[in-house]
Amino acid sequence: MKSVLFIDDDEDDKLVFGHALSAIDKNILYLTASDGQEALKILQSDLVILPDLIFMDLNMPKMDGFTCLDKIKSDSELKEIPVMILSTSTNPRDMEKAKSLGAKKFITKPSTYSGLIETLKTSFTF
Repeated sequence: MKSVLFIDDDEDDKLVFGHALSAIDKNILYLTASDGQEALKILQSDLVILPDLIFMDLNMPKMDGFTCLDKIKSDSELKEIPVMILSTSTNPRDMEKAKSLGAKKFITKPSTYSGLIETLKTSFTF
């Protein structure tokens, strides 16, 4: 079974992302975290299967996406998990920083549900 961790503090975004993921493949295990700190606790827990892919927002409380990305890519057990930044930012500096920290891809959040499904389909293959 494939699994995805989505890290975002917006509950509506987590719900919509989960629905879009399910529309692509109902068998994907969907995990969520509300910020970088919670995500790292999940990822470093012995109780969870490591996700095959991580999607992460940048602007979150407690620990932002850049800091979380840096910590994931610095961890020998987590660094191979592909991380996709999914953000409202269109700032080229944010895109460059995310790539330099190890993000596989920087995606500007689509404004429609169908756009999100298409983005997810092109972002990974299950």
